[in-house]
Amino acid sequence: MIGPFVHNIDPIFGNIGGFYLWWYGLSYTFGFVGVFFWLRRNRATLVMNMNEVYNLTIFMAIGVLVGGRMIEVIFYEWAYYGSHLWHIPAVWLGGMSTHGILLGAIIGIVLFCKLYQRSFFEIADILAVAGAYIMGVGRIGINRGIK
Repeated sequence: MIGPFVHNIDPIFGNIGGFYLWWYGLSYTFGFVGVFFWLRRNRATLVMNMNEVYNLTIFMAIGVLVGGRMIEVIFYEWAYYGSHLWHIPAVWLGGMSTHGILLGAIIGIVLFCKLYQRSFFEIADILAVAGAYIMGVGRIGINRGIK
């Protein structure tokens, strides 16, 4: 009887100048670039200029990275990071919470909307498709990055 397929893909796909390139990091990059292009394509609907598209993408990216890491550190791995505070920014050690990613993205969008006096619901409505894309690409990265 043939069992289920189990992959054994290396979570690192390359190396540049001593820095490892991870599948998970590549998936985040594709996600952020995808959001940027989605916003650029839909900016007429949102009545946004290119500066606002860039800034919203940056607000979301920072929110995703900070939120994902902070929730992971505080709620899931505090036993370790509480004793090793200097490792908190060491994202290459792993640890991004899906809940934190969502929360961070929402906070980033809310901050952008407050700063630019935009409707949160209008922006969130357009970003629903881009968000689904990011989550899908992230899942691919996770599945490629687990060893």
